[in-house]
Amino acid sequence: MSTSETEGHWDVVITSLQDICNANESSSFDNTYKEYVKKSLSQLNDTEVEELRKEVIEHKSNIETSKRLASTAQKHLQTLISNLQKNSSNVQTPSRSQKGVHPSANGGRASKRGNGKKMGRSFYSSRYNPSEPIYVGSEVAYRLKNRHFEEWIQCEVMKVIGEGVRFEIRDPEPDENNNPGQTFKANHKEIILIPTEEDAPSLPMYPEGTKVLARYPETTTFYPAIVVGHKRGYVRLKFDGEEEVNKEIESERRLVLPFPEK
Repeated sequence: MSTSETEGHWDVVITSLQDICNANESSSFDNTYKEYVKKSLSQLNDTEVEELRKEVIEHKSNIETSKRLASTAQKHLQTLISNLQKNSSNVQTPSRSQKGVHPSANGGRASKRGNGKKMGRSFYSSRYNPSEPIYVGSEVAYRLKNRHFEEWIQCEVMKVIGEGVRFEIRDPEPDENNNPGQTFKANHKEIILIPTEEDAPSLPMYPEGTKVLARYPETTTFYPAIVVGHKRGYVRLKFDGEEEVNKEIESERRLVLPFPEK
């Protein structure tokens, strides 16, 4: 495994653990529990029950996200551990021809590349969403090939290639047989950067009536939608093709992306 590959796996581990901490800080169940523990459900009015229901759903989603991130971190840690064990078993005493050669003589360029993270960018730019920086571990919406134009899925960047306009990305969701998610090669016109939890509070809100690309709740798929309002860091949306007439759905602000138009 090369230096850049090692750093890539480590970046994913660090990013995953940071995202778990940020997610738990932004959606802790402790306050909800303290608020309602003194009451039984029969003592709550309709508004309180609805608020509790939303908070429980949000917390459940947060738990699933944390489990996925922990699984990703564990996988990459195991890869690093296996590589270290392999390298340790292959250590040999230098031969006479190798003595006097500095260990970094052939690896200097790789070390210099490791001084900074390799950065990529998305083709689509908007004042409502950053188009860069995209690093290993960044979350992006990926336009599926050979599918309808408006179907995008949430993926994780595994590698930034070349000048930062090509990427190797992976679907973090396992398939129906619980095998690891599929890996794709994508260019900067096929992805949209998903802001981090840390960036979320500073994101400007979309005006009502704006067409956006938003992740449908409890899925990892993004669909076209229209903004109809805002509420405590969430965006109220009407998704295209929703079967229930005038149904409004709330989505986390960072998961509401600019509609991909040039």
